[in-house]
Amino acid sequence: MAKFFKKLSLFFLCTFFLSACTPSQKGTKPSKVKKEICTNFIYSPLTLDPRKTTDPVSISLHLMLYEGLMRLNSDGNLSFALADSVTVSENRTVYTFHLKNSQWSNGDFLTAFDFENSWKRVLCPDFISPASHLFFPILNGEKAKKGLCSLDEVGVHAKGSHTLVVELEKPLPYFLELVTFPTYFPTPFCGKEVEIPQEKFDQCVTNGPFRLASFKIANEVVVEKNPHFHDEKEVKIDGIRIPIISEEKTALQLFEKGGLDWLGGLISPLPIDAMPSLTQAGLVKVQPIASINFCAFNTKDRLFKNVHIRRAFSYAINRKSIIENVMQMFDEVATGVVPPILKDGHQTHFFKDADGDTAKREFEVGLEELGMKREEFPSLTYIFFSSEIQKKIATVLQNQWREILGVNVSLQSVEMKVFFSKLRQKEFEFAQMSWIAQFNDKMSFLERFMTETSSRNYSSWESARFQELIENSSLISLENQREDLLEQAEHLILEEMPIAPINHYKALYLINPHLKGVQISPLGNVDFRYADIAP
Repeated sequence: MAKFFKKLSLFFLCTFFLSACTPSQKGTKPSKVKKEICTNFIYSPLTLDPRKTTDPVSISLHLMLYEGLMRLNSDGNLSFALADSVTVSENRTVYTFHLKNSQWSNGDFLTAFDFENSWKRVLCPDFISPASHLFFPILNGEKAKKGLCSLDEVGVHAKGSHTLVVELEKPLPYFLELVTFPTYFPTPFCGKEVEIPQEKFDQCVTNGPFRLASFKIANEVVVEKNPHFHDEKEVKIDGIRIPIISEEKTALQLFEKGGLDWLGGLISPLPIDAMPSLTQAGLVKVQPIASINFCAFNTKDRLFKNVHIRRAFSYAINRKSIIENVMQMFDEVATGVVPPILKDGHQTHFFKDADGDTAKREFEVGLEELGMKREEFPSLTYIFFSSEIQKKIATVLQNQWREILGVNVSLQSVEMKVFFSKLRQKEFEFAQMSWIAQFNDKMSFLERFMTETSSRNYSSWESARFQELIENSSLISLENQREDLLEQAEHLILEEMPIAPINHYKALYLINPHLKGVQISPLGNVDFRYADIAP
């Protein structure tokens, strides 16, 4: 690793001279050296439609290909994207967006009607989108999704080609944060919904800083600069080549040889075993992101319906030990649900980490309430999705629960699609899971507990008091009062313990020293629109 920078510099130097010294025909000007960078996806993006998925790899591609009304910057602030300005009504329920002049990648003009059509199609009852709930704050959005009213009654209306009016059910302090998520991006519409076949992926019409050049599933994605992008002059590179490499060590080897310019984060995790040497060499870059790794208890389960049993398993966890021995000291202990980056860096400790004595007392109380003797407590199955890091965390937890509580826990690694199916169908006892914020606000985590049927409320926990706190927080205009109510709501979650927080993880990545301008948002999304290759 010590020779890495020397090798990488030689690689790019040789590449530059090979390109610059290519002979040209007599009397013609030498062709411009193409500025192309290379990164990696650990799996193929799941869809080209930004409205249909929430996974980080697909989102990374959508940020290359599409542009929404607003943009979340790396510093956590918002900036205008396709919106030129926005006005908000006095009662904070009507947002009027005034659009910039912009075009689709085929040269057609993009209008406010494209936004209206795209958003309303997400709310069609038969349109499958894991993020459709993000449109429910819009007037009649949830009713339309459930087929209880027509799409014409949804509070989204284009008033001419450059004005989009959005009416909300009630004030929502974070609505502008919501519209930065890809589900809110516009997609072209030709009178009917059309699924693009794989062999025609390169014909996909988009509106972002790049357009799709080729897409070979499980092989490679290539994007090129979009000449019709509204901010085209700010895009310095000509394209991005993205091989699909599922093996983390293989991707690292390619990076070390100079074949990748950017590696890591949520789109291509670094191999755990290589972290000590990479860290010692000073190569690892660290970016805090709004994320949490946790254990979800199925509160419908005969054992985990008991709050004392849930607390016992949570208090028994030694989070600091997990971070020191598994996460290489980069992550933060999580004794709350909301990550510190959404609290201006402040970490709230709602309970004590590694509190074995309290865990044992809670376990005894739980057994008594269940009418069960310690020796009668059954073996449990803890499930997690197939991943090197998730398996290592689960193994440590298994040992900690055995040591503190004397409980036998078997581990079950589950393929991603099956894993999510089990969570949705509540076919599990307890499970290891990760969340990444979908928008830059505490509510991106707290809203998931609003009802037992809420999207991603895998524990099925519900509380009338929690609902009251959240509802009141939306009605308050003073930020400090809102923050206090949200803190109370979070505290209630940690008292009831439907989930046991483990750690807030960070984005770790490697970067070619010649590559500049790559941004990572507080949500962990990588944005290459301002990337450039320095001499």
